[in-house]
Amino acid sequence: MNRLLTAAAADIVSAAPQPSPAPGTFGLEPLHRHALIRTSNAELLRDLGSRLLGADRIDFRSANRFEAVVNLIELDSIGLAFGATSCDMVSDHRAADFIRVQIAMTGRAVSCARGEATDVTDQQIAVAPAGVPWQMACQGGHRRLTLRLEPQALRQRLAALVGVQPRADYAIGSAIPANDPHARSLLRLLDFLGTQLNEQDAAFPAAVYRELEEAVQVAFLCASRHRFRDALIDPAPMPDFGLVKRLEDYIEANWREPITIERLVREAGVSARSIFRVFERVRGYSPIAFAKSVRLRRAHEMLRSGDPSVTVAAAAAACNFANPGHFARYYRATFGELPSVTMARAERS
Repeated sequence: MNRLLTAAAADIVSAAPQPSPAPGTFGLEPLHRHALIRTSNAELLRDLGSRLLGADRIDFRSANRFEAVVNLIELDSIGLAFGATSCDMVSDHRAADFIRVQIAMTGRAVSCARGEATDVTDQQIAVAPAGVPWQMACQGGHRRLTLRLEPQALRQRLAALVGVQPRADYAIGSAIPANDPHARSLLRLLDFLGTQLNEQDAAFPAAVYRELEEAVQVAFLCASRHRFRDALIDPAPMPDFGLVKRLEDYIEANWREPITIERLVREAGVSARSIFRVFERVRGYSPIAFAKSVRLRRAHEMLRSGDPSVTVAAAAAACNFANPGHFARYYRATFGELPSVTMARAERS
């Protein structure tokens, strides 16, 4: 094991609370609807950790009395996981094809990659690069969220934002101060996404999740340390206001499809940051909010048509709203009545 991690593990063990928390004390944890591992058997955790998490080695202190929990969901371009163990643990992991962003909820851990050890605490977020082996030492009772990011998707998002194609090996710093305003924005966004993924009745349409994934990627790029960070944070020149009308026409023509940052950037020929700034200044809302209003208007037209084949659920699905309850709420906020009322009035006329 890496010498830095060995020293960190010894430090963590000496600071760990005594005795270790008893099994069954984690309660209802984040992402509990997406359970991957839940065990009090050390050998079973080693086997599952090797097969599911790429762990070559997992060692424990007081392994005869412990509980381990791992919850994981993978979306199109990001993953989100929760992990906790009730006793001190050290693990070695094979190289993965994703970046790991480690966020402490309670307790302390140390992340080590490329010979650099990084604390994971309430004061600091750790970033482990893709493509290299990685080690982790966790204090008993440590609970953390792990954000997984695909490097290629992140590079594409960065290129769309700054208008420059970064090299494949551009470096991202291993630590992010947790009190940084952009880091706090990332944490709030992950908290919102995690809440949505935890709630059975809060499902979003697939297009909304794709847009949330993009927002997470942008928030991470603004919070992390790399050579393009200043270009992301500093104000950009304001493009021509006529751009707003052109993009609104584009959204009107493509409202059935996901409206992604890349598509808007390709159509506009300017950075995503410029697009969102000019929309906010000219219209007071984002292009994504405009796309939602277009979809609601299209649903309104369908329900007013009097077509007997049109139902509320069919109109919602056709307009990219996967959750009928959310659709009804958005519809009522926009048009002052439930979609069923609009449809019933059309049937009577």
